[in-house]
Amino acid sequence: MIERIVENEEMLDEVMDNIKKLDIEINRFKNNKKNIKLLNKYYGSKEWFKDKEMVENKKINNVKAGVLSEDMVWNMLDDIKDILKDMKDIVKEYERNGIKL
Repeated sequence: MIERIVENEEMLDEVMDNIKKLDIEINRFKNNKKNIKLLNKYYGSKEWFKDKEMVENKKINNVKAGVLSEDMVWNMLDDIKDILKDMKDIVKEYERNGIKL
């Protein structure tokens, strides 16, 4: 009986720790919504192409410009899409397994 209580207590502690960490990261993610929207708007815009050309022609030097790569913003947006799909799948799995939330 004591072993069962200890085992379940350890599981509870682990889940609670993970929930706290996830909550922090979800809030950080939500707070980036404005930045994500602005990056999405910038990517492929006239300004983006102009900035990309300036960097490629070395008219602008010594600046970190991953945002001008063909893939960085695209991959970021694709990663967000995958994360949101995973979150939806998690909710469905919880519901299928009868976990009452």
